Amino acid sequence: MEGVLIGVGVGPGDPELLTLKAINAIKQADVLYIPHIDAAKCRAFDIVKQAVPEALDKEIEGCDFEMTPDPDSRRVRHEIIYDSVRKRLEDGDTVAFITIGDPSVYSTFSYIADLAAKDGKTVKIVSGISSPAECAATLGISLCEGGQPLHIIPGPDGLADALTLPGTKVVMKCPKDLAPVKESIREYTQNTGRPLSVYAVCKCGMPGERVYRGIDELPNDTGYLTTLIIKENR
Repeated sequence: MEGVLIGVGVGPGDPELLTLKAINAIKQADVLYIPHIDAAKCRAFDIVKQAVPEALDKEIEGCDFEMTPDPDSRRVRHEIIYDSVRKRLEDGDTVAFITIGDPSVYSTFSYIADLAAKDGKTVKIVSGISSPAECAATLGISLCEGGQPLHIIPGPDGLADALTLPGTKVVMKCPKDLAPVKESIREYTQNTGRPLSVYAVCKCGMPGERVYRGIDELPNDTGYLTTLIIKENR
């Protein structure tokens, strides 16, 4: 019998946010795939080993997700990773692929899951708490209320257009330099006369977490792993 590929969301950073289902999936797995070639540098694995010490005794397979804008190069890398996963599945192993946040939200796991599904393999997903939800909880605010829509933006590119959308905008994967982002927001409010409430959380749930309320409080350089929440003032 072939094995099962399970994408396991481990949340944004705080190991206490792992779900019981995620913990059980990790414990029951024959092998853990992690989204970094070096386990010592993998944020997802750092979260897991704090919540599930048994993970340290598991077989670990590090994945080299090449950070390149070339889609062909990325595709080749994904196929190499999947080929390794496929062999484990055909050996009957239960493969847990851990990923920070939720596997369904801008996750590296989705590329491997797509290849596995096309190959007729059994794929399951264990959802994790996403960074937008935990950032809002950390800030003590709601993401959306009543009929307000919620827009999740993968990055600051095209932010000027995204700001025209109704409701709340969550900007993920913000760059270290937030000066252009702040300028886009200020230009929007000046041109439209519609003030916005701006929040940000850097390294949510991790050591060194920083919280910012208001665009004037937001520094130009926040560091890696910053999520921005932009709400329309009522």
